[in-house]
Amino acid sequence: MGLIPTDYELPVSNTTSKFGKLEMGENRFRFLATPTTCYRYWTEDMNGNSQKHVIKNASDAPSGEKPKHMWAFPAWMDGEVKLMEIDKATVLKELVKLDKSAEWGNLLHYDVIVTREGHQRDTTYSTQPCPKSELPDEAKSAWQSFKDSYDPESIFDAGETTTDPSNLPTNDNQSTTELPWE
Repeated sequence: MGLIPTDYELPVSNTTSKFGKLEMGENRFRFLATPTTCYRYWTEDMNGNSQKHVIKNASDAPSGEKPKHMWAFPAWMDGEVKLMEIDKATVLKELVKLDKSAEWGNLLHYDVIVTREGHQRDTTYSTQPCPKSELPDEAKSAWQSFKDSYDPESIFDAGETTTDPSNLPTNDNQSTTELPWE
């Protein structure tokens, strides 16, 4: 007999994360703004805890560190606005191809499905566009509420973009790019 009672069930969390990630299987999302391109590397503190560092240029990393290129951006995923970070070169290459394609074009105009399969070193990613479509009204409304407190540059301050407006630095020079649904 094991230590844990046989009728024990882990409680299901009713909280959802504001951070999206590429889980096993299909991951469907829509870009809501231009991605912040940056680099990330990890260090350990004196207690052995991992610390994420996000920098604008690879040359800003300390000697010996090998930062990985990534995109950070808000996305409509699983029925809510989430902050995504993608550092998988195979996915980024496909996203760039789609965005530059005469047929597909601007990533704001359609959902993308990234499928993750395999484990550890055998993990593979495939990327496919969905037919172009209008952003759902629910997504437009959620993005309107979210974007006033979103500062893409905050990722360089703390290593993470936060969704808590009280923790966000203000940015009066924020891009005023007109998005297709605004």
